[in-house]
Amino acid sequence: MRIRENLSTFSAGISKFVSSPNIAPQIGKVFGVITTENTPTKELFEKYGGYNAIGTILYIDYNSSKNINPKDIDLNKCKPAKPFHASIQNYPLVGELVYLIDGPSPFTFFNIFLSQKYYTGTINIWNNNQQNSSNTSTLGENFIENKDIRRLISFEGDRIYQGRKGNGIRFGSTVKSKSNINEWSSIGKDGDPITIIVNGYITTNTGSLVPNVEEINKEMSSIYMTSTQKLPLQTNKTGVLNNLTNPLNAPDYFNAQVIINADRVTLNSKKDEVMIFATNNVEINTKNVINLNADTRVHLNSNSIFLGPYDNSKTYPLQPVLLGYETTNLFEHLQQTLTKLASYLSSAVGVPKGSPMLGINAAGKELIKDAQRMCDLIEKIPSQKVFTS
Repeated sequence: MRIRENLSTFSAGISKFVSSPNIAPQIGKVFGVITTENTPTKELFEKYGGYNAIGTILYIDYNSSKNINPKDIDLNKCKPAKPFHASIQNYPLVGELVYLIDGPSPFTFFNIFLSQKYYTGTINIWNNNQQNSSNTSTLGENFIENKDIRRLISFEGDRIYQGRKGNGIRFGSTVKSKSNINEWSSIGKDGDPITIIVNGYITTNTGSLVPNVEEINKEMSSIYMTSTQKLPLQTNKTGVLNNLTNPLNAPDYFNAQVIINADRVTLNSKKDEVMIFATNNVEINTKNVINLNADTRVHLNSNSIFLGPYDNSKTYPLQPVLLGYETTNLFEHLQQTLTKLASYLSSAVGVPKGSPMLGINAAGKELIKDAQRMCDLIEKIPSQKVFTS
């Protein structure tokens, strides 16, 4: 019974703070945002709850703030408001306006008259994804507006989430009537899905306020997840990738694919394997060097391994690699035969019986030395790192 009574009290506390349709919305102007233990100040951070205060704004009612110079503000006299959503961190900048609502505080459970202010979002007065401050003289301690960053063009049905600094996510689709504007609508059907994640949009026309659109070859880094779209990705490999398997070049492919494009791409597995599987081919191309490094071994497992380029007739390299142990066994047998021959030659006698054959004897002794050097070299022929079967 006690639990039921307490829940009823809590519910009554919530309903008390639901705004009436006849009450004008509350608007506040932001003069400070608690983002770290020292921003705006250590004292304010501790005053409003320490790390539980992260995201708390310090505001003044909009009507009261109109004639106040931000430089004259004492943040200790501002009112606090907490973010309404805990799972989304989208804190306003200094000077921006926010909607405010009354809601329960952690103490409403014990006293229904104890409330708390929450802010639900920034008022989009400039329709600008970077900042919407009503007074742009200051936007905080570190934030600097970049005049070259634009909003993204939105096509019918798109959902777009943009950061303030030229990054964002587009949940979009093919819009064939707009294929002259975006890069992904030249083929397929209207509505075919595409997801684009970009960090570092490049604004083509920086002297205009025309919204921006993604361009895969100009962005700093991006991930494109497609369904039927073709994308004009420029790679560092021109022409056919492999003149025997003939895979489609990147700009010609139009089935579902994931493209990761950046100045550098790093895949790092902290504990286990990095695994790449393909039903067809795996292509690796570079204009410089391919390095394979392993502390234990490099293992290539295939029915055939070919080293070297294809010739003009588009055939595989035809020269087989010698088997190491078979080769050394052959040379060892040859060395033993030559040693035996040299031994005979070095002690050969002529006619009359017992007369030395000085020239042949000398050649035999030299051959013995060469055979011994061959034996030493044979021991060094087998590779200690590369093996085949």
